[in-house]
Amino acid sequence: MNRKTISLLLGFLVFLFGKVYGSEPVDARPAFSDKTQISKAIADRFAEALKKRNYPFMTEDKVTSLRTEIADFAARYEHTQMSGAEQEVLLAAIDRYVPENFLNRHLDFPDDFSSDYDIEGAYLKFRDCVNTFKWKLWLALTRRPLTAEQFKQRQIQHNWLREFIAGVAIRPADWGPKGVAPTGVRKWALKYLEEQLADPFSLLCKPMTENQFEVFKELMKRSAVNGLSYTVTNIPVRALGARSHDHADVEKAYAYPFDIELPFEDEVRSIWGGGDGAGPHLVFASNAQFRGRDVFLDARSQPIFDILKGVCRIAPQEQVGDPAESIARWTRKYNAGHIAYDDAKATLVALRGAKIAELKVADWFEADCVSNSELRKLIDEKGQMNISVKRLPPMNGPRRVGFNEPRFFIVVQSRDGRLAVMDLRSREFGLNLVSRLRSADSTTDSSEQKT
Repeated sequence: MNRKTISLLLGFLVFLFGKVYGSEPVDARPAFSDKTQISKAIADRFAEALKKRNYPFMTEDKVTSLRTEIADFAARYEHTQMSGAEQEVLLAAIDRYVPENFLNRHLDFPDDFSSDYDIEGAYLKFRDCVNTFKWKLWLALTRRPLTAEQFKQRQIQHNWLREFIAGVAIRPADWGPKGVAPTGVRKWALKYLEEQLADPFSLLCKPMTENQFEVFKELMKRSAVNGLSYTVTNIPVRALGARSHDHADVEKAYAYPFDIELPFEDEVRSIWGGGDGAGPHLVFASNAQFRGRDVFLDARSQPIFDILKGVCRIAPQEQVGDPAESIARWTRKYNAGHIAYDDAKATLVALRGAKIAELKVADWFEADCVSNSELRKLIDEKGQMNISVKRLPPMNGPRRVGFNEPRFFIVVQSRDGRLAVMDLRSREFGLNLVSRLRSADSTTDSSEQKT
């Protein structure tokens, strides 16, 4: 069969096995006639699915608090207009959504390599993931039946995607879920696509604008060079990028500022494509300090980091032969920056009166148990101007089960007393780290923020 025949057949199967979410209801009777009942059912499904992720930072009290938060949020919207069938589809979608977006690869792939970054990443990104879920839940609850024109436009877009996926080449390294043989990757990919098209949390439920769809098509074509598995699993983040603006500039699909309406007071700062504990999600201003900055200090053009402003770039015309001299000149001119990476010496250097000290903790959970006063005491006793990072592993290379990478943590204190804790992870062509600014109030730690 050619690609067009395959796409038409898949479209017929969708019609045969039932209308997709957003079209004519199959059963007009609501399963829950009371708004409180369906809101509680949504919150219960979410909380129970989240408990199964086995996050060490999710205590029973936090689960209970989150259950109440989601129930109160869902109760704001008139979702009793949904049919009983649509309500059941929504609840079942929550069961799929949570494990796909609140990641725990220790749990899901116990036989494969999985670093501690996965659990810690889930910890740092948790509120962003919860708020992204609330945003998608709001879209699902307030979605109204499509007009005939909207339904037609959505079918055109869905059929393009079916035909496109049917034609993406399978690469030698293409993979599928556990238990899917290499010969079954195509069948699995087409099934995954249909699940995306019918999922009430999918951003493909409503037709995109003409500009958005042009961006989406180009993003999908770029994914296709990496093979079928990568392309089909990239659909959620490609749809997220396309819907974040209403322009046809694909190069700015993931660029701030975003044109995204939210059902709560906040601001979208960026879009996370997935990995390190979380699926694709929106990154919110409200979680910026707790989440921290994921930073790469380039050995030459971006070797400086300011704990308040982020990565600092040295323009080409400001660079001189000696990188250390470039750094010194730049900091004097702009009066910014607290640390710099000296690649030649594999050393992290403190700038402008800042001090640094190694913090003997194993992970962010332990780091967040150290108070600001304890960090200041550490700086007073062991603060220095530079720390060697030679022990860090390269960013790329083989990984194996049970291998603990020799990352380590430091604390940075600026000349005016601001504190940041940094997780130094790897070095290759630069330095990879995560920096989290502590509150200016010495009695408040990042660990006290809402998770």
